[in-house]
Amino acid sequence: MAEETAPTTARMLLRNRAFAVAMAIAVVVALGFGLVVPVLPLFARSFGVSLFAATALVSVFAAVRFLSNFATGALSDRIGTRRAIAWGAIVVAASSVASGLAPTYGALVVFRGIGGFGSALFFNALLSHVILMVPADYRGRAVGLLQGAFLFGILFGPTVGGALAEPLGLRWPLIIYGGFCLAAAGVALVGLPRVESAEASEGGDRGPRALLAVAARFLRDPAFVAALVMMAASRWSATGVRFSLVPLFGEEVVGAGALLVGVALTLSSVSHAATLWPAGRIIDLYGRRRLAAPAYLAFGMASVALAWATSVPAFLLVMALYGIGTGLTSVTPPAIVGDVAGPADTGKAVGVLNTAGDLGSVGGPVVSGWLADEVGYGAAFGLSGALLMLAALVALGMRETLPSRRSGTV
Repeated sequence: MAEETAPTTARMLLRNRAFAVAMAIAVVVALGFGLVVPVLPLFARSFGVSLFAATALVSVFAAVRFLSNFATGALSDRIGTRRAIAWGAIVVAASSVASGLAPTYGALVVFRGIGGFGSALFFNALLSHVILMVPADYRGRAVGLLQGAFLFGILFGPTVGGALAEPLGLRWPLIIYGGFCLAAAGVALVGLPRVESAEASEGGDRGPRALLAVAARFLRDPAFVAALVMMAASRWSATGVRFSLVPLFGEEVVGAGALLVGVALTLSSVSHAATLWPAGRIIDLYGRRRLAAPAYLAFGMASVALAWATSVPAFLLVMALYGIGTGLTSVTPPAIVGDVAGPADTGKAVGVLNTAGDLGSVGGPVVSGWLADEVGYGAAFGLSGALLMLAALVALGMRETLPSRRSGTV
């Protein structure tokens, strides 16, 4: 096909009703998730618990999601992505409403943990749905649009959630989030087509032994392993370091106040979002491998450069570059997994990929925080950069997985 302009391709994707519905679901759920981000630690503290207990509430959700990724990916293959998206949203809705009504801190932890399972089912199924629905030559751009939809919701959600908590109280954002998720479940059941894996339509081997056999097959593919390494490294840096360590570095070392730290984080989110479409277009036109190695190398350099960004202008500049690195690296791993996973196992493959990503998201804050305490911020940023550069080396050695690298155009 002749090469199309970016606006034409975007319009073509969004004119696809099923894809447009998936984007709308992503925005609604991400906006609702953003509502509770500033509220959850404060709500936990309202039960009179310690700071550690308040922050542990966030970790419980992430840990359950991490442990659930592979199983929920397999469940998505079994029941079909449309139903998995809806049921995942329903579980999150029930968990969120129950959390908002929780009478004790212990009940809050249990209810929030259940939400981690629903979140894993929802996000794995939605990404699998897009991968199954979109041709390989458009997969990078489709994944970029999906990530942009989530980013849009998460970017504006905290402001709305903080505003709601003032007049309504800390419980109501959680209950409203539940309503958002129920609405998303209804839209999924009514508006999404049955884009199902071969397992959902024909049946397949099930049970733990069969799932482990599938995972072992994936791990024998060097391209799939490369995607896992890249995903873990980018999530370690993009989620673990940016949201946990960068605010502290900005305040304690750079001397920026809360406002400027917020501006820096917003700047990185904006540059991240602005880079998603060009990154997706590059990997669809020229191949996954062509972008991956230089992108991870550049992201690693930006991470290391943070240690020297000790003035406000330098801090803002490097954070903008950090966001660009995040955007350039985030679309490639899901596209590779979509290329190499068969239709029967897309959900399982996405589950393994998100397990690797959540390993970075959970490990990044813990290890980076410990390193910053014991050695200094430079060591923490240096480790992040080293992991990203390792991912660049892995990407350099992987085979190209884009099926249609014939003419170099889309």
